[in-house]
Amino acid sequence: MAALRAAGTERGSATPEAAAAPRGRTLILRSRYFAFREHDGTSGGSMEPLKQLGEHGQSVWFDFIRRDLVRDGGLADLVADGVRGVTSNPTIFDKAIGGSDAYDDALRALLALNAAATPTQLFEAVAIEDIQGACDVLRGVFDESQGHDGHVSLEVSPTLARDSEGTIRDARRLWAAVDRPNLMIKVPATPEGIPAIEELIAEGINVNATLMFSLHDYESVAQAYLRGLRRAAHPARIASVASFFVSRVDTAVDARLDEVGTDEAKRLRGTAAVANSKLAYRRYQELFESETFADLAAAGARPQRVLWASTSTKDPAYRDVLYVEELVGDNTVNTMPPQTVEAFRDHGIARPDAVTEGVAAAAASIAGLGALGIDFDAITQQLQDDGVAAFAASYQSMLDTIETKARLLLAAEVAPQTMSLGAHGPLVDARLSAWTSEGLVKRTWDKDHTVWIPEPRPEVTDRLGWLTLPETMREHVEDIRWFVDEVRADGITDVVLLGMGGSSLAPEVFARTFGVADGHPRLQVLDSTHPGAVTTVTASIDPTTTLFVVASKSGTTIEPLSFLAHFWEIAAAASDAPGRHFAAITDPGTGLAALGAERGYRKVFETIPDVGGRYSALTHFGLVPAALLGLDVGLLLDRAARMAAASRQVAADNPGFVLGAALGELAHEGRDKATFVTSEALSSLPDWLEQLIAESTGKEGTGILPIAGERLGAPESYGDDRVFVSITVADDAGGDVAALAALEAAGHPVIRIELSGTLEITAEMYRAQVAVAAAGSVLAIHPFDQPDVQRAKELAKEAMAGRLDGGAIDAVDARDLAALRAAVDGLLGSAEPADYVGFQAFIAPTSAASEMLDRARHAVRDRRTLATTVGFGPRFLHSTGQFHKGGPNTGLFIQIVDEPDDDVPVPGEDYTFGRLVRSQADGDHRALTGAGRRVLRVELGSDVRGGLENLVAALDG
Repeated sequence: MAALRAAGTERGSATPEAAAAPRGRTLILRSRYFAFREHDGTSGGSMEPLKQLGEHGQSVWFDFIRRDLVRDGGLADLVADGVRGVTSNPTIFDKAIGGSDAYDDALRALLALNAAATPTQLFEAVAIEDIQGACDVLRGVFDESQGHDGHVSLEVSPTLARDSEGTIRDARRLWAAVDRPNLMIKVPATPEGIPAIEELIAEGINVNATLMFSLHDYESVAQAYLRGLRRAAHPARIASVASFFVSRVDTAVDARLDEVGTDEAKRLRGTAAVANSKLAYRRYQELFESETFADLAAAGARPQRVLWASTSTKDPAYRDVLYVEELVGDNTVNTMPPQTVEAFRDHGIARPDAVTEGVAAAAASIAGLGALGIDFDAITQQLQDDGVAAFAASYQSMLDTIETKARLLLAAEVAPQTMSLGAHGPLVDARLSAWTSEGLVKRTWDKDHTVWIPEPRPEVTDRLGWLTLPETMREHVEDIRWFVDEVRADGITDVVLLGMGGSSLAPEVFARTFGVADGHPRLQVLDSTHPGAVTTVTASIDPTTTLFVVASKSGTTIEPLSFLAHFWEIAAAASDAPGRHFAAITDPGTGLAALGAERGYRKVFETIPDVGGRYSALTHFGLVPAALLGLDVGLLLDRAARMAAASRQVAADNPGFVLGAALGELAHEGRDKATFVTSEALSSLPDWLEQLIAESTGKEGTGILPIAGERLGAPESYGDDRVFVSITVADDAGGDVAALAALEAAGHPVIRIELSGTLEITAEMYRAQVAVAAAGSVLAIHPFDQPDVQRAKELAKEAMAGRLDGGAIDAVDARDLAALRAAVDGLLGSAEPADYVGFQAFIAPTSAASEMLDRARHAVRDRRTLATTVGFGPRFLHSTGQFHKGGPNTGLFIQIVDEPDDDVPVPGEDYTFGRLVRSQADGDHRALTGAGRRVLRVELGSDVRGGLENLVAALDG
């Protein structure tokens, strides 16, 4: 036989008197499926003992399953040698999945379809496939025996052992999923399982009733089977076994006998399990070999065979085939694990009708326990209770095994990162080692506030919902897809997203990275309150074919609400049903949600509340716009799920924690300016990273300043305050490879991440979120609040109301080049080597303005080796604005304002967009100076281009 091949052992008597005879020597199964220790070289037995069991009316079922056993012919070999069925349980699957790589390819394939699949979903998928395969191998036995044998058992979830209705639902679902007539559903014989057994039998579902330890258990199961048969439409098509557990009874009873310790107690050791089983078989004969069953038998119904389970001996003093040899009987089943099959084929003796021998003595043995004060009923009840708990624990262990394996498989799919950190490397290694000792990864996933701060505070535990978004957002995917299909069907050609900060940055990244799929609407993001930006978007759309998506987490943010007022007036003038042209994305219960319901918005998406705005890319805030563009949001979540799985690994193997440790430790060492370099395809990603990093870490006088949009220069253009992070797509590295290599050669730390494709962008978003959270722990700051952003908002409101203290704000007129040059020189003359220059442009974010500011920043970098940031207001207030006020006092700020030619009123309000953007500039100026920052305001007037050209000239000079 190919699957099982054993060496010989010493044979022993199969008589009861020889039950304590020496166990056969340890065996080896020479196959690819099992491995035991080497035998001693004595002659081997044949498979005849197993076949003899069949001749004596007992079917051998194999208590083991594994994918390669089913697929590679091993199970077929076993069937050819006398095995007539297969049983499985969570422990078997746990060992099969965790103890080999046989399931890795299948799990990879499942995770490729749904990287957020739960361990339960993964288990059921592979288990059902294995059970189907085993059923197919055994189908010949099933057909040849006319349904008497050839069954394969699959267990309902052990967590349902105390839930009748849940068990019935689970059994129905598994029966339908496997879709094989020779399947048996395993149901525990608990009080709650008994009615489930009856109902399932009545419905025509084959049942393996399990976890029986007592005659009471057996009686309950047998009667449930009989009641079910009498209700069944086709009783002749139903098969069932009653799994009576054996060896565990001796283990429990022997322990009590040892406590008693008398000669009589010693004599009874090792007898209870067989005695109990013989009495159960006697009851089987009374029920199924008598007139009680005659009418059902006449209708073609089969007896419910007794199946002996747990038949491997646990006590080494007992013969290793004891529970096979003593329980041979007509119309029974013995389900044996591999080692018991091997032992019995080597030296077992099949004695016909052994189970009917000494029944009176068996009854006397059980009665003898009572005489010794041992409550046998209490023991068997406890065994069932313990069995229920053990099976549930085994099931959870199996799920844990699958989860671990899935994480490892997914982690292998994430984009690799390499680090060249020079002398800083040992600091990062030490930090990762400390985190491993402290269990920081698990504590982060457990939402333990002490990872960051000693005392619990808002916006820590209630802002960590982003950790599980790749899983939790899966349930919203179909709703989002339905919404998009409806929008397209209604002829919407344009989508304008009205947002700010975290609600607008991810959609813009998706739009710029992927573009618009055929047949999907164009997406524009409006996150500037400058009237020039508002009028540009307004002029570009037809309100009758445009959907306006209002995105605000709080539902109270002034910018999107002002946009809403503007476009609502336009839509109301163009349509009798303006609400159909609006959708909202907001937290549950906000005023925006209420307004959407009141006005009849096409859709109000109430999103995950325990996720902060800058961590919301994988919520509705990012996914709804992505889906409108034509992206498969399921795939976006799957890619992020791979990184989420990798982010549960120990710190040293955890891509997010490794990156966070590097950024945090480098910041400690003065290299606090993370400069991002990307492929052209990912050129918008740093804008999103900018908010995430700056707003999360820039507080309490420390932080990491993200540098987005700087072109790489020569090594001499930089000070010693940089770390360069390169994020590229394979085969699209861009033109900065040589420049990056030169920087690395000059001793600058360089971190490289290479993606296999642009779809991996959501994985990188997730990695960055983990890294920022981890870096926050290094910096000992709270990475989920933004106190200085709120302060700037308050000051902007005061400016709007005309209550801003401090008088007029000094400014230099950009038309006066000499004065501008002097002012710029004065500001930059105060710079220290580790300082940076922030360009804050409260002007319309046009391509021409962006080009001029790009020239300005590089002039500063190349002439003064200072890092630079560029932000359009008020957008940057929600990103780097927090760092500007809350981070280290190393910033020099050039605030740029203009006088719009045409202002735009905000309907229903007493202010215009021009007044709003100027008030935001004034509020931020006051916030900066109040924090002791160095600020120069530059007034462009109405000639924006001319003013910017003068600014560049002043910086170049």
